[in-house]
Amino acid sequence: MADFEETGLDAAGDFFRQYKRPITIGGGVLVVATAALFLWKQSQATRIENAEKAFFQAQSTAAQGNAQLALADLQKVATRYAGTNAGDRATLVVAQLLLEQGKTADAITRLEALAKAGGEARLGATLPTVLGAAYENLNKHAEAAAQYEKAATLAPSDQEKAQRRADAARAFSAAGQKAKAKELWVALAKDERGLLAQEARVRLGELEYAR
Repeated sequence: MADFEETGLDAAGDFFRQYKRPITIGGGVLVVATAALFLWKQSQATRIENAEKAFFQAQSTAAQGNAQLALADLQKVATRYAGTNAGDRATLVVAQLLLEQGKTADAITRLEALAKAGGEARLGATLPTVLGAAYENLNKHAEAAAQYEKAATLAPSDQEKAQRRADAARAFSAAGQKAKAKELWVALAKDERGLLAQEARVRLGELEYAR
């Protein structure tokens, strides 16, 4: 038994001595990977913090009434910190300022780019709602309705879902797509506790009268 234990221990020792360097190297790789992950997370946290500071500064400029400088600062935040919460909000404010200046096409371009970059996953219903309003400004009611329907699916509450469906129904009516508008109003009218049930019944009456 002693001979076996001695032989076994020797074998184990030989194995460790043989593979000590690869194991040590492997451990070193793990340490380096862990350190790299830590540094990456720290860098991301710093980037997010800087993004929030830059966004706050740009908002302060806007509050002082300097719209042009605020627009330039917000555009920098949106570009430099794309993908962060502050970067997304900066894009939304930029789009709002462009809409106020009558530059609807430019606002839509920025909003669509944000959507393609995953903005909906981060902003939820807000992004398609704003994009829908922008499309309505260009009288692109069918496109607006599609955005409002998307917003309804992303909305966190039943009340907001209903509001976005009502927006979609109005846009479909303006686009001449009465059947789609009616379908949405019928669903809203059935919700007796909903705040839009009364308007839905009125709109259905208008659609019937217009036939």
